[in-house]
Amino acid sequence: MPWLEYDDALVQEFLKVLESRAPARRQKEQVVQDFLEQHTELVPTPNLLNHHLALNSIISKFRLSTSLITDYIYLTKSSGLWKITFVELETPDKAIFTADMRRATATAAFNNALDQVVDWKTYLDEHKNEILERLRPLIVPIGMRENPVTFEYQLIIGRSDNKNRSPKRLKYLEHIRQGLGIEVYSYDTLLGFYTHGQRYRKNVMRAEGDRFAFKYMLPYVPHIFAHVGPADLSLTTEQGAELIKRGYEIEKWKSGEFLTVNGKLAASSDRPFGISPLGRPKLAAMPPDVGEDGETEPTAS
Repeated sequence: MPWLEYDDALVQEFLKVLESRAPARRQKEQVVQDFLEQHTELVPTPNLLNHHLALNSIISKFRLSTSLITDYIYLTKSSGLWKITFVELETPDKAIFTADMRRATATAAFNNALDQVVDWKTYLDEHKNEILERLRPLIVPIGMRENPVTFEYQLIIGRSDNKNRSPKRLKYLEHIRQGLGIEVYSYDTLLGFYTHGQRYRKNVMRAEGDRFAFKYMLPYVPHIFAHVGPADLSLTTEQGAELIKRGYEIEKWKSGEFLTVNGKLAASSDRPFGISPLGRPKLAAMPPDVGEDGETEPTAS
């Protein structure tokens, strides 16, 4: 997965979204999230461990309970640990602090957003195993499912000119990070991740009943079909047809075979090694940038 070049036009377009009013009958928070999901190189995933973003996917609007819904979550792992991060996106128009410069006084809007994330934490403390069971299809490979799991929390809200105006404000947010375990970022911090970090596109998945589905699917889906079967992942007719065009043996996958060769072919494939269905050379059996768990790692372009 190659890194992307910095795109100033994309940044300016995103700034326009952040600074403009939402269209009629649309909530600003959803306008921002829609833009991020359509330009996933902007979606921040700062908690990544050394195996990077699991399945190169974020999970949109993952529901914890009937009343608690995240904006997105993402999974990451090292050889001995899983980390799952739950993210709340609030509108960039909401100030974190009041205008009082003598002290760091949080706004009611910020406190409400923070309380929502605290509600997630409280729920997850009591229902951790239930949530892990629902995410189990994405905690792959199977041999790593019993590794320890930690939960992390991020709140993205407001702009940096309000957040960073005094050391007292920064200290206040540091107390929240240390005391509550919640990282607070502004949308300018998000743009900083894009400007100075690793820029790459991600799949956007969502939960649909007992299965997961692609909301937005990248042209290359690294090793998902080598680990996640049709009982846990649904494809639309259009997505299946597109994957078949790209050389994925989706019909074999639907019949219960994992696509363990290059993440595209079943082990039972009778194709001559090195030849794709279109007669072009296939990838090597294991690309050089595959991690020790068989999941493709991003590489520098």
